[in-house]
Amino acid sequence: MVRLSVLNRKLENLRALLRYPVIAWNLRNRNLFFFFPFWSVGGGERVHADILRAVRDAKPVCFLTERSPNDGFKEEFRRYSSAIPLDRWTEKPSFKRFMLKKMAEILNSHRHPVVFGCHSRFFYELVPFMKDHVKVVDLIHAFTYDPNGPEVYSLPHVRRMNTRVVIGEKTKNDFREFYRRHGIPEEFLDRFRIIPNQVHVPEQIPAKDFSGKLQILFVSRNAPEKRPELFVEIARECLHRLPGAEFIMIGDFAGLPGPVPSNVRIAGEISRRDTLFAFYEKAHLILLTSWREGMPLVIMEGMSHGVVPVTTAVGETPAYLSADKYRNGFLVENHENAEQIVKDFVRQITYLSENRKILAEFSGNARQFARERFGSGNFSAAYRKLLLGEG
Repeated sequence: MVRLSVLNRKLENLRALLRYPVIAWNLRNRNLFFFFPFWSVGGGERVHADILRAVRDAKPVCFLTERSPNDGFKEEFRRYSSAIPLDRWTEKPSFKRFMLKKMAEILNSHRHPVVFGCHSRFFYELVPFMKDHVKVVDLIHAFTYDPNGPEVYSLPHVRRMNTRVVIGEKTKNDFREFYRRHGIPEEFLDRFRIIPNQVHVPEQIPAKDFSGKLQILFVSRNAPEKRPELFVEIARECLHRLPGAEFIMIGDFAGLPGPVPSNVRIAGEISRRDTLFAFYEKAHLILLTSWREGMPLVIMEGMSHGVVPVTTAVGETPAYLSADKYRNGFLVENHENAEQIVKDFVRQITYLSENRKILAEFSGNARQFARERFGSGNFSAAYRKLLLGEG
């Protein structure tokens, strides 16, 4: 087994060396460069694909700096850019040192290069080698409150960032306090630019049946901060309270510990938009049980299909969802007590099940709100202005 592992590494080293001419050619012959960790299934990766799509006519190069656990958005990344997995070039220390030096040398030789990174440690390791004429931009999807999170490992490079993109005021305010604690002058807050994410809002959707059984979605990665176990407990509490209601989990949840109640269906990972949209078209509610978020793309996508969100009040969600001002969704306080969170979700779901006219009203409001706030035009224009100087 050890010998096989050594042989595999040697073969991968050889493949990396054979890929180097392609990397060098793209570095020399392009002016817009992206550094993203993966092209796998995920809300962040969906946003990255949308950014690449917005500037695809500039023929960008996209370097994948970590190994993708699946090929979720591989096709779209390659459709909109020259997408190149770096693999061993970011893993083997001697290869990595060479690549950082060579990339910097070639990028610095361009007259007006633009380098954009998001949640990539390799990108931030490259930043100190960039000369002043290189425009350096990063995107932070959400403040993680994690000692190993991107707000922390990007901190040494704050002064070199020409622009920092966040998706809402909440994240910018989180950085305001973070900068204050770490002695970063307030003037560097002026470098932030808020660009909300986009979703496709269909012109028409099939009419939902608000008189029958509820369909309730959970669309997520199986990650600790998403707390899928709370969704399962919410479903369990509703098993006899709301007979016939179906709770559908979309994501990598096959390995959940313990049995799930009979009203839960695990649909698995879905990367095709048309397949995912088919679930949204029939669903009535979408739940978000996370303890931290930015503004989840799945909430925005659900709203664009008239799915009413019920979510913990985390990240940017309170700025976009309201049971009174917008009447487009419901917020649940993010208690430390998980049992109380489950009870609050169950109470909201029960209320909507018993008040179908209100559910239908909120569904229409959610869709209209998404059309006005989350359409693709503003997103594309903002990124083209930032990266290509348009507008």
